[in-house]
Amino acid sequence: MNKVEKMKLEKDGLDVFDELMRAARDGWETLADDDIGRLKWYGLYPHNTKDGNFMLRTKVVQGILTGDQADHLAYVAETYGRGFLDCTTRQCVQIHWIRLENIPDIFERQAKVGLTTTGACGDITRNVVGCTLAGIAHTQLVDGYATARAVHDYFLGNREFSNLPRKYKISITGCAEDCARGLINDVALSAAVAEDGTAGFNVRVGGGLSSHPRFSRWIDVFVTPDEAPEVLAHITAIFRDSDENRKSRGKARLKFLVDRVGPDEFRAELVRRVGRELRRGVKSAPALRGADHIGVTPQVDGEHSAVGLCVPVGRIPAKDFAAIVALAREYGTRDGEIRLTHQQNIVIPWIPNERVEELLAEPLLERYSPNPPLFTRGLQTCTGKEFCGLAKVFTKERAAEIAKFLDANVRPNGHGEDLRVHFAGCSSSCAQHQIADIGIEGVLKKVGGELVEAMDIRIGGRLGPDPKFGEVVLKKVPHWDLNETLLKILDLYDEHHAEGETFADFAARTEPEWWTERLEPAVAEAAAAEA
Repeated sequence: MNKVEKMKLEKDGLDVFDELMRAARDGWETLADDDIGRLKWYGLYPHNTKDGNFMLRTKVVQGILTGDQADHLAYVAETYGRGFLDCTTRQCVQIHWIRLENIPDIFERQAKVGLTTTGACGDITRNVVGCTLAGIAHTQLVDGYATARAVHDYFLGNREFSNLPRKYKISITGCAEDCARGLINDVALSAAVAEDGTAGFNVRVGGGLSSHPRFSRWIDVFVTPDEAPEVLAHITAIFRDSDENRKSRGKARLKFLVDRVGPDEFRAELVRRVGRELRRGVKSAPALRGADHIGVTPQVDGEHSAVGLCVPVGRIPAKDFAAIVALAREYGTRDGEIRLTHQQNIVIPWIPNERVEELLAEPLLERYSPNPPLFTRGLQTCTGKEFCGLAKVFTKERAAEIAKFLDANVRPNGHGEDLRVHFAGCSSSCAQHQIADIGIEGVLKKVGGELVEAMDIRIGGRLGPDPKFGEVVLKKVPHWDLNETLLKILDLYDEHHAEGETFADFAARTEPEWWTERLEPAVAEAAAAEA
């Protein structure tokens, strides 16, 4: 049994709350090391400096925030978090520089607006993600948000499922586009309509990224919204009860269980636990692609629009976040409602069509543009070495530099409006670099006897009907050569792509070796010149 399993066996993560409140009074230094680890169950991660500063992650089910909830997050970031917050790839909000002595006030305020950090981190069910435009813009086959709320409520603080082998991620999408990246989640419910007209969800299991990426597997199960919490509970129990998954942290995710037993056996065990036969899946499934929701999207009522704003590298000053909420109150009809996307951006919905142009003219939208440059739009990053103990490199500021450089030096020429460049600080893939058109992963390289920041580069990741993880075409590119190397990749596309062929399409038909053969000499030449 590994040390984390021993820690969880000795005390459930949810049982650290009293110690958290005591440490808020007596000081974080009074916490035992194991209890510092258990703080994750309440959304708290210590900064890599181990100096009493923490990151606090707040769950936002499917990214939908009321105006009061969004104002609360802006208040916490401004008052306790040094004035900024990060939007995540799971539609959550992360605030850094939190001190434990401020947690009682933060928790009291968040309870009043209906937010929670419980289960935002740790070996437990994480935030339930879904369609950013649920119920308002995409073609909705079933109310995915209602099901997501029901699942969230079922698992929240539920001690039957508070000690899982590893983190556990759920995607529930009710729209025909299936835009919630279900293929890379432990469990994915994707909207479908059965032959008899029953609306519900197909179920997939065992997706995830990191060092052993897997796309979620089809288990030939269809559930109605009423059945979803029950069936998900049994799926989660199968994972919870797998002792094999608890032997090694590196192979503890649900995907490894599905690897071992296969989808058919997994389905059979699920049926056994549910106690009745389950309906077979609906073959006419959505495309599983996803979209970034940037720009103006007409809502289905014909009277309103949703305006998607680009938040560069997902980081935003608290004052600007509050100002966006103020715009949502002024122009929208839902008292400040905003929505967070999987691509770390913000959508303001419920704007009357006749007021859209007025909103677009607001000065704040020059910084958070609904029509951003190509690479600023598609860049996605993790927290990086600034705060994370796992990261090998700094990401946020570096990513902003990359976007600025590429937008200044690359002339868009058929690249595709949603060209994704993702920058991850390590192999954990919190930035989801393995599904990006161009994925950058931070590593270390010895140069002149010293370790320096470097990057592995992948090309060709994608979701959709023919999903693929990007493959490494270059390893350990020194950080000072990264910009020019990315420029060379895009130049190769520009020189060789067919008329009307996007970067994603070009990468799909181009072997990794083709890129490596052309890129390695350029990197070697640059290194020789530097030497």
